[in-house]
Amino acid sequence: MIRKRLFDVFIPLITFLTLFALWEFLARATGTPKWILPKPSDIIRSMIVNFSDFWPHILVTLQTALFGFIIAVPIGIAIATAISSSKFVSNALAPYITVLVVTPLLALVPLLMLIFGYGMRMRIIAVVIQTFGIVNMNSCTGFLNVPVMRRELMQSIGASRTQTFFKMMVPSAATDIFSGVRLAGIFCTTACISTEYVGGNMGLGSQIIKYSQFLKTTESFACIFFVAIVGIIMFSLISFIQKKTIFWKI
Repeated sequence: MIRKRLFDVFIPLITFLTLFALWEFLARATGTPKWILPKPSDIIRSMIVNFSDFWPHILVTLQTALFGFIIAVPIGIAIATAISSSKFVSNALAPYITVLVVTPLLALVPLLMLIFGYGMRMRIIAVVIQTFGIVNMNSCTGFLNVPVMRRELMQSIGASRTQTFFKMMVPSAATDIFSGVRLAGIFCTTACISTEYVGGNMGLGSQIIKYSQFLKTTESFACIFFVAIVGIIMFSLISFIQKKTIFWKI
């Protein structure tokens, strides 16, 4: 078990270091200008030296992504519960949720800014719109794929609908629900950055645009790295919670 865990940790780390070493070597060997493609060492140095400049924007991005995520997940699961329980609700809502999922967020941001302004509220709403659909679709998959035998078993012992839902439906669909929640952890970060591109002057997304306009590519890449770190932390945290929560085999 310990050997497997070390293998799971070191293989991605070695691959990561190899790619960065290759990037560093090619950038130095070809003499590529820093404003076109900076070296990884320069990017990491900028992340450390200029951290005090980046931190307020990291905090804004993290707050927006977290608030949107916290709102989107229960909404997605609640609507999935309604859809999987009623054919009428499914026919009424499912097509519109699909439309929201496939519609690019940047196409909706101008309209959201017109309605809600340029503040954090607009960005959180945009994150919720982009994120809850993926939770909803995965949760629906889990609820609808619960074996009929389990439903009939709960009916045979006289379980109420509430007991059936919490004692059987949720545990049976938990893996699919968490798959949607893990994806939501990624979607909320990318959605947040997308809204920050056009919706204000705070957040890592706005800084990526600002630094790119002034050809400060090193700082722009530093912001991208911080975005990746935020997304990885959220994904890893959700995966950890899933391992601790789903301790049974269904």
